[in-house]
Amino acid sequence: MNYPEDAAKAAEYLKLAVPHLVKYEIPANPVNYSLWYNYVGKRIPALNDALDRIVKFSGTCTPKQCQDLYVNYIIGEHMEEHHQALEGMTKLAAHILQRISKSTYSSDNFDQQLNKHINHLKEAKSVDDVTKIIDSVISTSEDIRFANNVFQQQMKEASNEISSLRHQLKQAEKHAYIDQLTQLYNRRAFDRQLKQLIENGSMAESVGLILTDLDHFKTFNDSYGHIIGDRVLKRMGELIQDHCPDNAIGARYGGEEFAIILTQTTIEQATTLAENLRKRVEQLRVKTKKTDKTLDNISASFGVAIFEQGESLECFIDRADQALYCAKKEGRNRVKTHEEVLTTS
Repeated sequence: MNYPEDAAKAAEYLKLAVPHLVKYEIPANPVNYSLWYNYVGKRIPALNDALDRIVKFSGTCTPKQCQDLYVNYIIGEHMEEHHQALEGMTKLAAHILQRISKSTYSSDNFDQQLNKHINHLKEAKSVDDVTKIIDSVISTSEDIRFANNVFQQQMKEASNEISSLRHQLKQAEKHAYIDQLTQLYNRRAFDRQLKQLIENGSMAESVGLILTDLDHFKTFNDSYGHIIGDRVLKRMGELIQDHCPDNAIGARYGGEEFAIILTQTTIEQATTLAENLRKRVEQLRVKTKKTDKTLDNISASFGVAIFEQGESLECFIDRADQALYCAKKEGRNRVKTHEEVLTTS
């Protein structure tokens, strides 16, 4: 990542970043400092939004949340450039392989011609000089055959290397856009996908957004530990994957918050899906190994909004967030739409 600030500006950011770390009791390690350095510098708006939301609901930012934010926003910032560079290397390797194949084809033709001459010379009944030529041609032919076999093997190895390169590219994409704990899309992928959808005029008017947040998750983590907390997050990811329709895209929005993007939907359909998921979250059961206790006090709140033509990405997300906040304010474990927020405000 490129940081153009001079010493004075960097010192200013230092003075602004440290109070945030102290306020939220976050260790000032390189990862955490990098997050708040970028935060006070307002370099990555999506990172600022994610941090604001996390500390708003949790009062701090856990080590796992900090690590996720660092991977998604700091390391991931130049993932597009990495993707393009890697794709370029793949195309270059493929081009080289194509030229090698053509060279091998020419070698094969030469080998065929040489074999014909060998056959002719073998049939000749002339002097000793011809015999010497025969010996020389046969020897050369064997050398060419051996070289061609080596060349073919090299080409096969080059092909394997290209396949490996393409596999690495897919893995890089996976790490860039998939949340490793829940196996849903991460915040970076969510922002990208939603932006593309609302910028598509023919689809934007029927795009829906559901934001959901696990209720009292900070207290849950404090009571049962982060291992159990992570297990709940993982189960939540599985629930979203298993029960969302084909026109839905699930993402881990940040911390204990999740998002679902819907295409070709209505407010009624989106609300029905949210209510169905809410009931299924209520049915989640997690067993602790130490105490052999089954936890059945898991619930989530949901906010629903439908995209309105002409509004910005930030405004759209904010309306769904207002609905989520309303659901929490009214007692949690419920679904609220932005239209309901308007009628009660």
